[in-house]
Amino acid sequence: MSDMLNKTKVAVCLADGTTVKGLLNIGKYQRLSDFLNSKDADPFLIVYEVSQPETADKVIIINRNQIVWAMPE
Repeated sequence: MSDMLNKTKVAVCLADGTTVKGLLNIGKYQRLSDFLNSKDADPFLIVYEVSQPETADKVIIINRNQIVWAMPE
């Protein structure tokens, strides 16, 4: 993946029902869907500046296989 910084606000729902909201670097991609469907992307997403009470302003690393849905905010 590119070292390019392209921050996008996202909401990601995980298989256990947890919803994570924060910033995601989608790099060279213009759309979140292109980033998530990319074959050359890492198997983990790094979401930062997470806005959840128990993890405010933290970084969460998410396994792509655990994503039920994701959307830009």
